[in-house]
Amino acid sequence: MRISTVKLGLILSVLFGGSFSAAAQMTTDIAQVVNDVSKEHHVVRRVPEKFHITRNKLYSWVYGYHWVRDTTKHQWKRWAKTGVAGLLLQSDDRQCELLYSALLGGLNHRGWIQNDLLNISQGRDSIRFEDHVLAVGGRKVKRRFNADSIFVLELPIEPMEQDSAVYTHCLRMYLTKGERLIDLIWFFTDQGYERRAEYLRALDGAVRYKRGRWKKPEWIRRQKEK
Repeated sequence: MRISTVKLGLILSVLFGGSFSAAAQMTTDIAQVVNDVSKEHHVVRRVPEKFHITRNKLYSWVYGYHWVRDTTKHQWKRWAKTGVAGLLLQSDDRQCELLYSALLGGLNHRGWIQNDLLNISQGRDSIRFEDHVLAVGGRKVKRRFNADSIFVLELPIEPMEQDSAVYTHCLRMYLTKGERLIDLIWFFTDQGYERRAEYLRALDGAVRYKRGRWKKPEWIRRQKEK
């Protein structure tokens, strides 16, 4: 089954609004959706070597729910909710999982990283970007991914069991090129985390921005004009 980016956007808005509707839970060819979205944004996202697709359904990962009381308005508000929904991949040795977003675009990397830092500081906005975010640019990034920059930071997570493996570490990676953002989520077991550099190298040849000029789809241009 194929679904359009517009319809997927509606699904994700429901998903990240705090409920997982029957429409969002339906079985769909999410690998094809991710592939179509990649083409639309002029990027490549293939399954890396020694990885496989765990299930071809929409997988959601939501991070940072936290409710605080606004005493001036006498209401509860939520801060720094972030997450990704898309295609979940797993390394053949089950020590690592990689999540490809089903929807590219929206907030730029600065907005996402700001939310990530709020989550790490429990909403206190008391930590420095330089202490938690590794930013890399230059020729090496250009050669590997045809990207301008890479941003990587570690998010503390509770142990998460999936397919008889327990994932205890999470890295969030952002590849950027102009207005475009490729958002990647990595989960590692304790053993996988020790070998994280090996898994990250698996992206070489699997993820990159295509060469040539990107022509924005009409729906993105309309969104920017609003």
